[in-house]
Parts: sequence; C-alpha cells; structure tokens
Amino acid sequence: MRCFIAVPVSAALAATLGKVPGPADGRVAAADLHLTLAFLGERRGDWARALWPSLAELAVATPPFTLTLPDAGPFPAPGGRFWAARVAPEAALTDLHERLWRVLATAGVERESRPFLPHVTLARLGRATRAAPVAGPWRMPVASLAFHESPLDGGGYRVLREWPLVGPRT
Repeated sequence: MRCFIAVPVSAALAATLGKVPGPADGRVAAADLHLTLAFLGERRGDWARALWPSLAELAVATPPFTLTLPDAGPFPAPGGRFWAARVAPEAALTDLHERLWRVLATAGVERESRPFLPHVTLARLGRATRAAPVAGPWRMPVASLAFHESPLDGGGYRVLREWPLVGPRT
C-alpha cells in the first residue's frame, strides 16, 4: 500500500478552505484535506501496523497546537501546478516533524531529500498557474496524527489509524 503520515484538517476548516477562491478544476475533497508530514511510499500492511505503537507514543508526547495559514495560491511557487494553503513557520510543527522523522529513521525509512514545505493542497491543477494568491489567514488546529493509505485508483485517501495529540501531563 502507498501511505503517508499527516495532520488531518478539521471539518470546520475544510469547509472554510473549500470556499477559498481559486481554480475550480482539480479540487481536493474536503474529507481528504491534510498536511503531509511524511510520505512513506509503498509499504506492507504488517510494516505499517508495527510502526503504529511508536506513532501513538509520539502523539501522547505532543501537546495540541494551532497553525496559521496566511494565504492560498500557486504551490510551491508562482507557476506551480497545485493550489495550496501555505503554513506559516511554527516551532511546534518543526519539532513534531523532526521527532516523527526520528521515529521513521528507527523504522528504516530514509528521509526525503527535499525540504519540508508545509501546506494543505486545495487543488491539483492540470497546468501551471500564475493566479494571484488569496489572503487568509486561517487557523488550523493540530489535534491528531493520522496514518493514511493513498490508493492508486484516485478514489481518495483512507485513514487507517489516528492518534489524538495529548502532550505531557503537568
């Protein structure tokens, strides 16, 4: 199965982002909106299930936080083939991303060479666009981690497991 680990977008934010002006073609279904933390590629189901306890521990050790999405526009730059809501730099997200990759390294996953550009893809475009960005901001609560399957049939993503962020007890 093709899979990835992501932060789900809440239903309320998905409804709001669905109304953001932009290209109409290639829109991502509201239920499929997410912020990818790590794309894992093709993996066996037993391998994925063996990773889940470590992801659960990561979630328990991570307090919920909120991100700001300052705008939506061509991604990753003008002329991009995606329409996405960008995520403003946030220490809590960077920390979660780094700790996740330490877990994945222990499981033998080689880290991606491209830089982490956090975003929520709103549309996959058939061609490059130079449309002007649309100003936000929007607030994105980060309350859980999810392990997704990405079927090749294009029928949308499936959440196979989700863990709430809990944070350390005080």
